[in-house]
Amino acid sequence: MGLQVCIFESITSKNAFRELIGADHFSILIVNSGFLCIQVNNQKINLSVNEMIVISSRLVCEVVVISDQLKISQLSFTSEFAFKNRIRWPHIGYFDFFITRFSTKIVLKNKEAIVLIDLFKLLNGKVKMSSEHVFKNEILLFSFNLLLYELAGLYKRSSREITVKHSSKEKLVMEFFKILEINCRKQHSVKFYSDTLHVTPGHLTKTVKEVAEKTAKQFIEESIVLEAKVLLQDNHLTILDITEELQFSNSSFFSNFFKRHTSLSPSEYRLRLNFH
Repeated sequence: MGLQVCIFESITSKNAFRELIGADHFSILIVNSGFLCIQVNNQKINLSVNEMIVISSRLVCEVVVISDQLKISQLSFTSEFAFKNRIRWPHIGYFDFFITRFSTKIVLKNKEAIVLIDLFKLLNGKVKMSSEHVFKNEILLFSFNLLLYELAGLYKRSSREITVKHSSKEKLVMEFFKILEINCRKQHSVKFYSDTLHVTPGHLTKTVKEVAEKTAKQFIEESIVLEAKVLLQDNHLTILDITEELQFSNSSFFSNFFKRHTSLSPSEYRLRLNFH
């Protein structure tokens, strides 16, 4: 699944905390009671009740101090889960702090903490939903994005107090995603994006891989698939219309591309949508 949720979890040891914060996961952590001190890379962070932090999978997190009666609510997920369960990003504003090497805590108002924990509970319920539910994947996707929108709003609210200095590589990757979102239907080559960003294709590929764990080409192809799925929901568009909209040379090439990424042909995907 790539997603796990813990709500009001009692933490009694450093080992128990390490087991929750997986090295290959992003973690959103809220302290419900007690006190926690962690070191993220070389940065020491103290967390008290109703304080939250997002810990990137690219950061090294070590526990310094755990108080008695520590309880936390925590949601963690892999980058693969986040990329597969995204609606349009990065413009909703949460991608920035997922790729940075810097973690910032946010002091939550009581009502904000309640809302976030309710969203954790909602997600937890959707994860446990029977796989036989026709729309489980769709419900999980929208529940996850609802949480991300809420999180983005909190970071925006706190942005005046938070100064995050992104590295040149992180800035390049964020610019790449902004350009990709606008152009992915029409532009499929890494060279287009590297030229727009005034770097070589090799440099862009290497930087995106280092920062976001996939190559630029993989992100381009995933974005095209996402656009194709959106277009296939419109029954007024023929497969040929979609082929032309996505700038494929012919329907056969588009169908093979789509099936390689989804295990379904465009027609099969549309039939499944209509059947549901």
